[in-house]
Amino acid sequence: MKAKHPVKIAIPVLLGVLLAGLGMVSLGGPRVEAGAPLELRNAIQNGGFEVNPTASVAAGWQAFDNGQAHFGWYMEEWEQAVHSGRRSQLMEIFQNTAPDRVIAIYQTVPVVPHTVYRLTIHAQMRSDAALSDRNKGDFGMDWGIDYSGRGDYYRVSQWVNMPLTEQYRRGPYGPSDDSQHLFFETITGTVQTGNSRQITLFIRGVKKYPTGTEVNFNVDDVTLIGPYPAAEPAAVVEPSTDAVLPGAGGVLGAQVPLGLAGIAGLVLVALGMQAALALLRRG
Repeated sequence: MKAKHPVKIAIPVLLGVLLAGLGMVSLGGPRVEAGAPLELRNAIQNGGFEVNPTASVAAGWQAFDNGQAHFGWYMEEWEQAVHSGRRSQLMEIFQNTAPDRVIAIYQTVPVVPHTVYRLTIHAQMRSDAALSDRNKGDFGMDWGIDYSGRGDYYRVSQWVNMPLTEQYRRGPYGPSDDSQHLFFETITGTVQTGNSRQITLFIRGVKKYPTGTEVNFNVDDVTLIGPYPAAEPAAVVEPSTDAVLPGAGGVLGAQVPLGLAGIAGLVLVALGMQAALALLRRG
């Protein structure tokens, strides 16, 4: 029987080794798939203040004040002071002995870095002041962000004013010339997350002067709409310095790093080419 020509043997061998080596390199590499769009959602928990009505501060929220006054937090159920549902968060200040007294609620939420979130707050500000003395800047409401996400009031670098109408605290049950139904006003804004993976939203009421007038701040239906943070990526495994390449015909285990898989494939390609060239020379 006539022997097969070495060149005819060498070409399939060469192609087979090349494909095997390249296959080993590609199988070890990561597969890049287009990710699904990030889900938009409300980052605020219990923004309607309906959960845990027995507490003074609604579930998911915490309280802050700067002292030297009477401060109160309550679950408001009077329909005149509720935007939707059955409850809102009420904050009150009176009997203050110092100016610029602050009462606040706050919540820390996870966010996606370098993303814009849209904030919406429904709020109501009302006091015992006479009609002629209202809306003169004695009281105010603001919102602000602690970008460290630590819930630290003093890390808020900028407060955004909420331009609210100062209403009579008792609404339609006031004097005949001041008996108006209470109403909520809608405040909107945007939050740039920067490098933060979590932020703290503060909503505060301010009583600027030490007077005996009581002021109430009601907050309801708070939303912070933006993408839901994706799960943290798996840790990258660094190539091991003591890994050993398999012998001829061996298969790299799943635990062998990608870098070693690539090197092993290239070595096999080189060895195969050398063997094929040797066969060609014999021919």
